[in-house]
Amino acid sequence: MKMDEIDRNILKLLQEDGRMSYSEIARRIGVPESTVRLRVKRLIEEGIIRKFAALINPFKAGYTIVAFIAVDVEPNKIKRAVEELSKLPEVDVLGIATGAHDVLMQVTVRDLQELESFLIEKLGKIDGIKSTETSILTSVKKWAVS
Repeated sequence: MKMDEIDRNILKLLQEDGRMSYSEIARRIGVPESTVRLRVKRLIEEGIIRKFAALINPFKAGYTIVAFIAVDVEPNKIKRAVEELSKLPEVDVLGIATGAHDVLMQVTVRDLQELESFLIEKLGKIDGIKSTETSILTSVKKWAVS
């Protein structure tokens, strides 16, 4: 699907406020509400908009640890390991990567004990994982939606 400036403006506004009405979006970008409605429907159908969800601040929601974990996996087991990792509720962002590590992910947990449990009891049981390297955020200076 080719996106144009109208599509990009709609997406930008929805990223700022996912509850913004179609009429408000239309007013801000200067198009009819019906255009916004049809464009959003198409963006959903094409998979560009995956879903509408509330983005929380994990620190204010009782989570104290946001960690980035680099994972090294046996080459022939990377895809299967990523499938297993994607099922874990603690994993916020997950991807196969280039560079020093095979897989990179962001994990949010309540405390160090929960992080330890995640590393030992969950990651430790996934076949093919050779090693991990965990970095914990000590503070967040920017938390953008786009």
